[in-house]
Amino acid sequence: MDIEEFEKQERPRAKRSRLEPFQAQIFELKAKGYANWQVCQWLEANGLKVSQEAVRKFIKSRDGSTPAPAPPSMPGANTAPASAAPEVSPAPPASPEAGEASPADDLAGLDKKQKREKLADRFLGDEAKPKNSLASRLIKQEKSK
Repeated sequence: MDIEEFEKQERPRAKRSRLEPFQAQIFELKAKGYANWQVCQWLEANGLKVSQEAVRKFIKSRDGSTPAPAPPSMPGANTAPASAAPEVSPAPPASPEAGEASPADDLAGLDKKQKREKLADRFLGDEAKPKNSLASRLIKQEKSK
């Protein structure tokens, strides 16, 4: 049997989604804000019963706007594409008042743990007069024990 005889006897069984004929309508409904369960209802009204998960997977597999996950990068590697616009650095913070130290100045040279503790101290305030109402209640509870 040659290939031509086989083709006459058998039809190809390529995997093709049952949702493929409705692709344009599904994406139109989604663009208009319809939920997947509503798309399922519409499909069922048109003679095709599928699950919400099937609709979600169909949309995900056909939607070209979703970027592929980025591969893990090596430390120090340039990850920006050549066509990417240069990053704009945020404006420098306003200069501190005379005699006032910048919040970043006292964090310079500290490791992560020390920075966290310093920031927590700023947020909570000193024990005599805490800045945070929750901290005030907790301190009062601790003192009353």
